[in-house]
Amino acid sequence: MFVDTHCHLDSYERHSNEPLDVFFARLSHDADKNVQPPEAYIHVACDPADFERAQELSERYPNVYAAYGIHPEYVLIETAQDEARLVEFLKHPKCVACGEFGLDYHYDLEHRNQQVVLFERHLQIALASQKPLVLHLREADNDALAVLRNADLSGRKIHIHCFTGTPEFCEQLLDLGSKNADIFVGFTGIVTFKNAQNVRDAAALVPMDQMLLETDSPYMAPVPYRGKPCHSGYIPYIAKALAQVKQIPVEQLYRDCRENTKRCYGI
Repeated sequence: MFVDTHCHLDSYERHSNEPLDVFFARLSHDADKNVQPPEAYIHVACDPADFERAQELSERYPNVYAAYGIHPEYVLIETAQDEARLVEFLKHPKCVACGEFGLDYHYDLEHRNQQVVLFERHLQIALASQKPLVLHLREADNDALAVLRNADLSGRKIHIHCFTGTPEFCEQLLDLGSKNADIFVGFTGIVTFKNAQNVRDAAALVPMDQMLLETDSPYMAPVPYRGKPCHSGYIPYIAKALAQVKQIPVEQLYRDCRENTKRCYGI
């Protein structure tokens, strides 16, 4: 069994034009026998406008849990009211994490300083919540490490979501465990992409007790579904690719990642 530790179910519904009730019912009967339903979903709301929908989904479906955060792309429009609402949603009984939040310089180099300030503030909200942290760190290695090294991460569980960086950055993030933090690294369908050798090389460095399976659905569907809306049923393709990288049976990878999910998220 496996859990999709990071997906956006509402976005999948919009991208695919498939209502979630239909999707959930279909997943167990997909013609592709490699497509399998997860045991549970961690649905991530990273736009304040989507917080209520996330709570609704977590309350409606027993195997859907929620994480709440504010993505760095909202750096110019996020408000104090948004942050106050975030604090309240983090108290919901089916909220399992704070995130995703962090830094993303891929499209926005102009507002790096503002992003860092926002990251530092969101990090303090997350630490105060006592929830696991879900971090979005894209092409901002030095600033991300500076912020994290300056924080008290002792005893914290941290999910580095959708890793796409270099093996060197991966090693530096894993070293945060020396601050007595529990570091987990999540891999998506990118690990199956021909041009993503850096991600496979990074995965090779991650100990099996620190690896998580995720899709970031509806984005980055694995080969052979690349370019189509991604969903949680595609995790077997991700697991197979990671098992090949780690040179272990895929059954072992499933067992280890499932145990890691329990340790990180408590589900």
